[in-house]
Amino acid sequence: MKQRREFLFGMMTAAGAAAVVAPHAVHAQSAVATVDRVGLLLPKSAGPFARASAAVRAGIEASYRRDGNGLAVDIYEIEETAPVLAAAYRGMLERGTALVLGPLTRGGATALLELGDVPITTIALNQADGDAALPWNVIVFTLAIETEASQVAAAAMQDIRGRVSAGRLPAAIIVTAATPLGRRGAGAFLERWRSLGGEAEAPLELEERALYKFRTAAKRERGDLYFLSMGSDLARPVRTIIGRTLPVYGTSLLSVGGPGSIARAPELDGVRLVEMPAVIQPNYAAALGYEQAPPEFSLEMQRLYALGVDAFRIARAMFSGRPSFEIDGLTGRLRYDGSHPQIERQPFLAEYRDGLPSPF
Repeated sequence: MKQRREFLFGMMTAAGAAAVVAPHAVHAQSAVATVDRVGLLLPKSAGPFARASAAVRAGIEASYRRDGNGLAVDIYEIEETAPVLAAAYRGMLERGTALVLGPLTRGGATALLELGDVPITTIALNQADGDAALPWNVIVFTLAIETEASQVAAAAMQDIRGRVSAGRLPAAIIVTAATPLGRRGAGAFLERWRSLGGEAEAPLELEERALYKFRTAAKRERGDLYFLSMGSDLARPVRTIIGRTLPVYGTSLLSVGGPGSIARAPELDGVRLVEMPAVIQPNYAAALGYEQAPPEFSLEMQRLYALGVDAFRIARAMFSGRPSFEIDGLTGRLRYDGSHPQIERQPFLAEYRDGLPSPF
């Protein structure tokens, strides 16, 4: 296979007509058969997901600059609806696309369900709503908070089981922000915690303006640990209320970022959480040979940049022909063995120290 370094990209029409390609990549169009083509499905850059789309694209471009030999990437900025996705897939088939990355949003991933058959192997960058199974050739690689919450439940159970007296089930107190994201994390923790043999009541929901109510409710709660499904801004006063007697766990929602963060949360010292290595170890990307996220990127954009880097690395591994692989990714340890349609992602376990999450 002829090795190429050009990054081929363009805004594709929904029907997959000719791309508007960057000038430096034009001459490569005559050599389509010499490269394996990857289609990248992103939300429109002028829409509500513009920043997320830009961060993922920047990560994929950075990964391509290191690992792009023999691959070409076409970027499709589309509305992530079933009819538009169907048209995009038709266009990708015409261009000989061998693998698709995306859609990026939950709505886009859910729209894949409406397609029935997906004609090209696809690595969805988010999970679909509901319990319906995605098409057989769709593999999910996501930063979903539900997966993190499930992983935290397993880690917390391992920590606490030996401290609970014989004959009693470990009990968790789950507190969530009254937001969809908080509820999803709390629900996933509750389900996994109970499946591991733990006890927990329905999550306590709270809003920052109603913290006085939580102060009263917290006095009635009995358990061996807390799980907080909320951002750091809300978690700080909550930790002050619940004190430091019981261990506290959470997902990356609790994180304020890595050593370069100007925000600190000393109230959360001792709290355990999960976070991606690229965030809490600033030199992690460079150690693996990848560019770090641009300094102006917010914490959320840093995470999506890392998602983009790792998504392209997964695509590279898929083209290797190996039935399984493991990757030390910027988002965590990545594993795929073909037994289920998911890229397993294991982020770092971290603990707040001096107001910042540090590897544990």
